[in-house]
Amino acid sequence: MSPTTKYEQIADTLAARCASLPQGTRLPTEAALAKEFNVSRMTVRQALERLNENMVVVRSRGRGTFVQRPRVTKNQQLTSFTEDMYTRGITASTRLVRLDDVPCDDQLADSLGLSPRTEVVRAERLRFGGEEPMCHETVYLPPRTARKLSASDYERSLHAALRRIGETPVSATRYISAASLSAHVAPLLETTAGASSLRVKHLFRDDQGTPLYLADSFYHADRYEIVTDVERLE
Repeated sequence: MSPTTKYEQIADTLAARCASLPQGTRLPTEAALAKEFNVSRMTVRQALERLNENMVVVRSRGRGTFVQRPRVTKNQQLTSFTEDMYTRGITASTRLVRLDDVPCDDQLADSLGLSPRTEVVRAERLRFGGEEPMCHETVYLPPRTARKLSASDYERSLHAALRRIGETPVSATRYISAASLSAHVAPLLETTAGASSLRVKHLFRDDQGTPLYLADSFYHADRYEIVTDVERLE
């Protein structure tokens, strides 16, 4: 068996092992793994580097190699958080943090096609991938849509709930920026205030172009990436 095949097979074996381990679990040392697989430390190092490149593990000089979760990639397709998790074999769940009515400011009113100071429903939600809190999301819905939903709908897929009432999201405008997590959001995502995050805002619309709701989400910066195809216009 060639050295290349050896390290690739070891990488595959360790990747499968990491999938069943909690995030942050420290892997055995290179020496211990070399003994386990009966190969040189160089071969083990190549396998670990492959896993590091694929974001299965993170390597820290002087500390060791630790399990991490790969990033969730969002592309140009319109998918919900629940659908993103499902395609990766991860169970999604939602915890409703707060549900109330708030007057919308001028910018929110313009986005939702409402008069300024119109009261909208605000739902603050924490989205989980398995046991891991991955996204803090605040959604704003106009009264015409919110009155058709129950409180329990906010603890499941909102897209599924909207499809059920005949208001299916079919398009969205997406805004992406970097942001630091606030002292309120950071503990919910089990990190520290000021930690970097990926802020993604979506304005969802139905098949007539009518705004359905606005979602303002904060994701762990190391867990999500946005992939977009671009081309030069001649």
